[in-house]
Amino acid sequence: MALNLIDNCTISVNNVVLKFGRTIPISSLLDENFELYVDSATPEKISSPFRDISTITDYNQISRTLNLYWNVILGSGINYKIKVVNLVDATGTPIEPEEVSFTSPIESATPSSLETVVTQINELLVEDKSIRTDVETSYQIIAKNPEFYVKEVSPSNGDFYISNDENDGRVVISFNERPASNFLATKYFKAQRKKIQQAPSRWENVPAEISMHSWKPDVYVDFPSSDSTPVYYVEDKTYFETGYKYRIIVSSEVGI
Repeated sequence: MALNLIDNCTISVNNVVLKFGRTIPISSLLDENFELYVDSATPEKISSPFRDISTITDYNQISRTLNLYWNVILGSGINYKIKVVNLVDATGTPIEPEEVSFTSPIESATPSSLETVVTQINELLVEDKSIRTDVETSYQIIAKNPEFYVKEVSPSNGDFYISNDENDGRVVISFNERPASNFLATKYFKAQRKKIQQAPSRWENVPAEISMHSWKPDVYVDFPSSDSTPVYYVEDKTYFETGYKYRIIVSSEVGI
């Protein structure tokens, strides 16, 4: 059965990313509307599970995604459920509560150190900063291109597991309109990866190749293979190595 409210949910050691299936007004995004329970025969509600929501930085109205940052210590191997309640849609119509159940793989740690927990996964995240309304985006860009935005990403944005040869290393970012060709550079589409390990690690730039479909509004970000002499978009190669997170940052300067 399709969810009426939550279109997609990604849960990591640092935060929860909720992608809503409909437009949610900012006034509805209150801290008390996002609850966390220990999922058992008698559910136990956990007090203040998330840090205070800042709708300016935590909510992207265009992509309808909300970041909730953990404010509690999660026990390892415990079943939890996140319950979203008391939200209304753009018309003011109340939305039925929905739940997301998950099992925490996290070893006991303080929220500030959760980033260092080892989890053997490949993760891909595309950060759309082309039209964000927070401090990282200029109002001039928003005013110039108010209808320019990322429509879809393949693999899906926030996919927690991707294969080593996913789409032969190619990520497709589909805009609602074709961006200007002068933005087809790593300066504007920055590919990065980060090793998941016990010690803190930093994002490192990946020498990706940027191109665009001949007529569709699709930008191609091709990651290099792991060969000593990297190749791009070739079958039967390893592009996403196990034990790394991957992300692409779309510059706020990208436009039509």
